[in-house]
Amino acid sequence: MFNPKENLLDQQLAESGLEMQFFKDLITGGAYSRNKTAKKNEKATREYNEKIAKLTNKHNDKLDAADKANYYAMRNFQHESNLRNWQRGKEIQDFQYAAQMQQYQKSQAIGNAQLGLNAQAQAQAFDDEKATIEEAFIQQQFQHEASMSDLKEAYTQGMFDKRDQQTQLLGIKSQKRFGMESIQNELNQQVKQTALQKESAMVESLAAAGTTQLRQAGKSKGKALQANMSALQRGLMALDTEMSGRRVSASIQMAELQTDASLQEMSVGINLERIDNSIANAEASAEANLRVMRANMESKINQSERNLKQISLERSFADLNTKAGMMIKPARLPYDPKPRLSPERVFVDRMEAIPGFTPKAQHEHLWAAGFNTVTSAVSTVAGVATAGADVNEAGGPGKYGSTTF
Repeated sequence: MFNPKENLLDQQLAESGLEMQFFKDLITGGAYSRNKTAKKNEKATREYNEKIAKLTNKHNDKLDAADKANYYAMRNFQHESNLRNWQRGKEIQDFQYAAQMQQYQKSQAIGNAQLGLNAQAQAQAFDDEKATIEEAFIQQQFQHEASMSDLKEAYTQGMFDKRDQQTQLLGIKSQKRFGMESIQNELNQQVKQTALQKESAMVESLAAAGTTQLRQAGKSKGKALQANMSALQRGLMALDTEMSGRRVSASIQMAELQTDASLQEMSVGINLERIDNSIANAEASAEANLRVMRANMESKINQSERNLKQISLERSFADLNTKAGMMIKPARLPYDPKPRLSPERVFVDRMEAIPGFTPKAQHEHLWAAGFNTVTSAVSTVAGVATAGADVNEAGGPGKYGSTTF
């Protein structure tokens, strides 16, 4: 195609070159064009590799610069993020510690209040036990006073009974004494009266004897005196007999009085023993009641001591459980170390790209290619001739085609 901008001579040379290239290719079987094309491809490949190496180096420089910029940006960002996270961690740690301290203080307040309630409960229980002991002591005092009052009443009643019995004894003794004296006095009176009667009888007998002596004489006088003496003797004997009977009667009365008085004294003695026995029984009963009251009081005191020990033990268990439920004072942990910049990375620039290896173009030997072309042409012509002969021998192209197909 004609191009007015190009040199006419160049165009003519190009046209003549194309004509020469055609004949060269015809002779060499296209080896000339292939050699020429391989040479162009070698040059183009070399130029392309150089261009790619240059672009690759330029791009690698950009990548190195971008890597450094991204690294420092990410390094600074990571460091700032670490600082913010560290600061936030400090705030969270402070908040958690403050919350734990609030919980600890609340636990301490509740625990101390519970310990105070335990102490109040123990004090109340102690006061109750003290009141129980005081009430038991007051009750014992009333029982003791009642027992002493009964004993005092027994003493008083015994004293009055003893006085009554002693009065009765004195009365019996007085009655015995007065009775004995009365009987003895009556006996004495009778003795005196008998003596007077004897004296009177003797006086009358003497008077009668004197009268007889004065009035009579002889035997009648003797007989009268004898009769008078006999009468006197009989009167005296009657008086002695009567006096003897009265003595026996007085002795019997005295014996009866003595016996009655002894029996009454024995009855009084028995009553006095009975009174003493009642007093002794009252004393024994009071002593037994006192021992029982002391034993009851001692038992209540021992029970109260056991109750106090049990109360103290229960308070100890309650305090132990309360302290076990109380929080331990939280320990403040130190902050994490302040983040530091990581060690700076050592950058290694990418290796500079060099043009890739461009193998030399494989050139065909033109003379050998020409010889091969001529040989191939001769072989082709010979083959065609041989095929034509075979066809003719087979009876023409139509028969050959039928046999072939």
